Amino acid sequence: MKTNLNIGLVGYGTVGKGVVKILEKNKAIALRKAGVKINIKSICDLNPIDKPELYVKDFKDIIKDPEIDIVVELIGGYEPARTVITEALKNGKSVVTANKAVLAKHWDEIFTLAQDNKKMVYFEASVGGVIPVIQGLNEGLAGNEIKSIKGILNGTTNFILTKMTDEGLPYADALKIAQQSGFAEANPTADVKGLDTANKLAILSSLAWGSWIKVEDIRVKGIDQLDIEDVYITRDFGYVFKLIGSAIKTDKGIDLWVEPCLVEHHHSFANVHNEYNAIMIKGDAADDVMFYGKGAGQLPAASAVVSDIIDLSKYIATGTAGQVQNVGYSKNKIVKFLPHGESKSDYYLRFSVADKPGVLAQISGVLGEHGVSIASLYQDDRNKDKKVSIIITTHRTSSQQMEDALNIIDKLPITKSKTVKIRIEE
Repeated sequence: MKTNLNIGLVGYGTVGKGVVKILEKNKAIALRKAGVKINIKSICDLNPIDKPELYVKDFKDIIKDPEIDIVVELIGGYEPARTVITEALKNGKSVVTANKAVLAKHWDEIFTLAQDNKKMVYFEASVGGVIPVIQGLNEGLAGNEIKSIKGILNGTTNFILTKMTDEGLPYADALKIAQQSGFAEANPTADVKGLDTANKLAILSSLAWGSWIKVEDIRVKGIDQLDIEDVYITRDFGYVFKLIGSAIKTDKGIDLWVEPCLVEHHHSFANVHNEYNAIMIKGDAADDVMFYGKGAGQLPAASAVVSDIIDLSKYIATGTAGQVQNVGYSKNKIVKFLPHGESKSDYYLRFSVADKPGVLAQISGVLGEHGVSIASLYQDDRNKDKKVSIIITTHRTSSQQMEDALNIIDKLPITKSKTVKIRIEE
């Protein structure tokens, strides 16, 4: 049994520095929980670091070093992150990563290599920051058939939506504050267009159903087109906006989507504010299980990485790492997906129409012809350039019925702009 275990860290940015900080501060805790002394032997980064005695210029030197037991990849992006992970596995080293993008895109390659080389890949920090949702889903709920996964999975968008809801700020202003506060990148595209949430949902879904569920299998819509008018209106009705990633197992296949949704004030997600994340998982035996915590920040993310290092170290120290894989994956398993048009939901609709008699009758007539049942109706009395807003919430209906109806309504002479359609989350 090993008494010392060496780490090679590739990427010494915000999270990488946090990992080193935690391991140095909590040496005694790590030793007690891992049963082995954990050392940072080498750190690779594009630039020289504040620990010159550990600095390695080329990550290949870490991968080829026979004394390195675990490669920790924290550079992000697709390349060279993918190469770091795959080459580490080929060279007989287990891996810890926080990289949701590379996992979602290269799930098959990475976990096939892990199986073939009898090594392990840990990735708790890839979803939900500090939240132990990967371990919870993979181990704590291992005895369950997973029925659904729903979550607020992106701290940046949740911060922006909190500012829009609580302070009445337009999207652009809320985004600027998120960037100034360090919660949004200078280029926030992956966050605000829902791509980051889709990556994380793909990872959770792949874990839950034992197959590679790709980002391309998920219907994705972000928050970047959200109008502050809808925030004002729905706030008065008792709703708040949240960007939700959802995976629901149905008899016809898994219903996968990422969209900004309305949730009522009493909903568990309604009180998840700022950079916090929350994930609700339903199992056939456990029923609903809720995970909650900070989804962003140096130490929360680094905490998850260090937890992976400690857990993996126990297996490496005893020589059992990779004998049984921590991720159950079979490339031969086929997963069916629910056709987009059959996905069902309640909806919020805002029609911008001409201010004249008969408008409501035309709208309700088209909705009725397509099987869309109206739950409530409200007309904004404020006249804006001879336009009015008609607000309708619907009973549960399929997305195909809704799209067919709106395609007709949006072409009517009375309609002044494209109808706003937003899911209402149960």
